[in-house]
Amino acid sequence: MGRTYFVEEAIGQYLSDLSTKFKPYVTGLLIGQCSTQRDYVIRAVRTPPKEEQKEDNIIPSKLASIDEEWITTHASQVSRMLPGGLLVLGVFIIATPELLKDSQNALRNLIFLVEKSLTKRRLWKPTEEEVSDRAALQICSATKKVVCRTYDVQDPKSSAKPADWKYQSALSASWLALDCTVNVNIHIPLLATSPNHDLEKNTKNGLNRWSKQIEDSVFLINGEVKDDGTELLEGQKKLRGNTQSSAQFSDVKVLTQL
Repeated sequence: MGRTYFVEEAIGQYLSDLSTKFKPYVTGLLIGQCSTQRDYVIRAVRTPPKEEQKEDNIIPSKLASIDEEWITTHASQVSRMLPGGLLVLGVFIIATPELLKDSQNALRNLIFLVEKSLTKRRLWKPTEEEVSDRAALQICSATKKVVCRTYDVQDPKSSAKPADWKYQSALSASWLALDCTVNVNIHIPLLATSPNHDLEKNTKNGLNRWSKQIEDSVFLINGEVKDDGTELLEGQKKLRGNTQSSAQFSDVKVLTQL
């Protein structure tokens, strides 16, 4: 059975607007959260044009002109700005019927390139429970037909699997927000004569040691240590009524070893 993506309703209108403004095709990223049970898409972001495309008003006409490096750079920049718990879930393309026929291979390639770019910069290793499926969304600009498939990015030979794409209103309105600030103060000793490549290598090693320290930390949520299977709102009254007012914030403190 394929995965099901629950999608913020406003994204449907956003993608529809893109389909009328940008032809013959436009690409972008899908942002959200995934779990073993459900996947949520709460934002779609189109690939921004390069400066020269803005100035000359250039609109690429063939899929062969897709700038893979530019799209992966965009994904890396977006990923850095996302708060914890959200990630780049996949890639979308909106194209004319003629181009859409050949877009699946291009999408598959983008999925793996984007994931490779993001993984290269990660400090934390993926857990066994982490979902490795990523979404490839195709939309026909003429018929508005939506086709969603997934690929397992940990398997280079992965083939496409069908997935459901379901819109839902106020999808993230009642999500909990965990507020946490971590100050980073890392001392990395270097020889004065060290070349630049040693500086980068040692900096990465220092960050890796710091990330391991964070992984081994104790987290206090509203002053309490929560077990892995415990609900964050356990023992608290859930707000009722308007879903817009039900969002609750929890304070998180990180206790690290000295």
